[in-house]
Amino acid sequence: MIEYDKHLEIQLKNVISFIKEALDETPVYIEIESEDDEGEPLKIDKNITEESFKSFTETKTSQKFAAIDGGSGKILNGRSFCVDIYRYGYNIFQNDKLIEEETKPPVIQAVSLSNAEEIFKNVYFDLLNETPTEFPTFDRTTDRIRALKEWGLAESLIEKLDSGDIILVDGSLKSSVTIPYGLIKRVCKKAGEAGVHLVGVTKTSTLYWGKRAPLIPMVSKMGNKKHPNQNWFCRLSETQTSFEDSRWFGDIYVAKLSPESDFAFRVDVNRLDSALPEKIFSSLSSISQDPVYMGYPYPLASIHNKVRIKPGEMEDFRYHLEGFALTEGINQQDWEMIFANFHKILDVNE
Repeated sequence: MIEYDKHLEIQLKNVISFIKEALDETPVYIEIESEDDEGEPLKIDKNITEESFKSFTETKTSQKFAAIDGGSGKILNGRSFCVDIYRYGYNIFQNDKLIEEETKPPVIQAVSLSNAEEIFKNVYFDLLNETPTEFPTFDRTTDRIRALKEWGLAESLIEKLDSGDIILVDGSLKSSVTIPYGLIKRVCKKAGEAGVHLVGVTKTSTLYWGKRAPLIPMVSKMGNKKHPNQNWFCRLSETQTSFEDSRWFGDIYVAKLSPESDFAFRVDVNRLDSALPEKIFSSLSSISQDPVYMGYPYPLASIHNKVRIKPGEMEDFRYHLEGFALTEGINQQDWEMIFANFHKILDVNE
């Protein structure tokens, strides 16, 4: 039990002061915080005012909405190797009804320094017909493979859909070490030529306002003030960087897709899409009215719940894997020695 003494209260007050300053901050730029392996962050020099927001109305259409997502996790961690699992899939909705859905069977694989590059290279070559110049660390290999598989699936869905239909992906439309430039460029170009709207929706965004304030809540506060009880969107990216030289394949927006929702989301729209953003957001609003996921596109929520590896499933996989190991002659003591984790003992005996 933590004792809240005078010194701890001072620390808490300092944290509150920081949060208050962040909420009152006047931004000088918007920046996307980069991860260690994602390269330089993007700075968008733009002052957001209430005039930056546009309202729109929900439009019911007969167009199809396809959504793609994947899930992965570590079944076992042997430190020098890990046993990973991943799966991915898609669905297609039309007129508020599920018309097609496929979840790929889960893939379970042992990954270590000895085989990680070969596993990754095979998947990469299948999609891009070239050998990667950079490889993930072995413990991140499966996550990177899953991301590649999802974008390969997005490309194949373009051929299944008609002009005016929408493909939803989980995340941004940005090339990175995770999503190679050549792959995302190819998919975005193909979608633009086919008239299929490629849209990325980000559940948790690293966009921030000024130096410290989280951008999405701050923009949401301004949008709700300007357009109370309405749908709205605000375009963030105004940079005219040439498409060939940019890692950013999406025009970046913050959008509220339901007046009844407490949430707004970062939404990236393919830069090669010629449609008016109002048209795309009006269509997205029509599939974002589910009472459980109000304001979030239901097809994305549905496929997320289908493909994510649930804790109960993970335990089941561990149980079956251990049982199979014992029947194949692995000694119980050896098994426990390899996968022992002293942190579990510390956490249980608090």
